[in-house]
Amino acid sequence: MSEPDTPPPSPTLQHTGGEIAMILIGVVLLLPGLCSLVLALGSIPEWRTGDPILQAIAMLWVLCFAVSGVGIGLIWLARRNARARGVRS
Repeated sequence: MSEPDTPPPSPTLQHTGGEIAMILIGVVLLLPGLCSLVLALGSIPEWRTGDPILQAIAMLWVLCFAVSGVGIGLIWLARRNARARGVRS
């Protein structure tokens, strides 16, 4: 009797230590943007007043979103490197 055909196991991504560090740092860098997003959504009713302090805080939110963008970039770069290495192997 022959064994049933089973598909080969799908390859798993093997991350190096540097890629793991990039992913962890990227996740940490996502936190300021997440916090800013929650606070920005909570202050929507106050946006109509034109408060100058709120405008200054909005600039801080933009900075936090930029930091989160760097985190997204680090995570993307680590995943891309792992995929590229997996294809060449």
